[in-house]
Amino acid sequence: MVNSFSFAKFIKQVKFRKQIACMMKNILIINGSPRKKGNTALMGDYLIKYAKKKGFSTEKIYLYDYNFEACIDCRACKKGKLLCTVKDDMQQLYAKIDKANVLVFPTPIYWLAATGKMKPFFDRLRPYFGNKKLMGKSAIVLMAANEGENDSDLTKEMFRRSFNFLQINNIGSITAKAYDVSDVDK
Repeated sequence: MVNSFSFAKFIKQVKFRKQIACMMKNILIINGSPRKKGNTALMGDYLIKYAKKKGFSTEKIYLYDYNFEACIDCRACKKGKLLCTVKDDMQQLYAKIDKANVLVFPTPIYWLAATGKMKPFFDRLRPYFGNKKLMGKSAIVLMAANEGENDSDLTKEMFRRSFNFLQINNIGSITAKAYDVSDVDK
């Protein structure tokens, strides 16, 4: 079960306190689910509710609302300004990411992995490896999985390694055992 109490407990466990909280004025929730009212959306909403009580600003976006292509390995992000030059909606997402202090990644688990929209999104974060603009930001992963923790270990590892490469502070993750809409509320 995931509810506002679980989030409060989680936040305490990962030392989401003054030294971290002072940096976390802008939280960006990047939802990888195609369902805007599904379990991962509910998990993100619980975090938003908690964050707003603490005075943080939040923005929630759904990756399925944006049209962006997979990385084409053109390697433009490895030269010059170290930015992606592909002209699609990812440019809007880069601007939002740059403004945020904390990135939250809710995703349901589909076949032991993040959704098909989340993976190409992460591939397109490649410019940040070179330009280091994510260094020092923090991230939280929220996952809904039919079998809970048993289904999420590979996805947690993908996020952990990605955060490591991008020098993002990995605050932690929550996995809810959830399949049907609103299972996180049970």
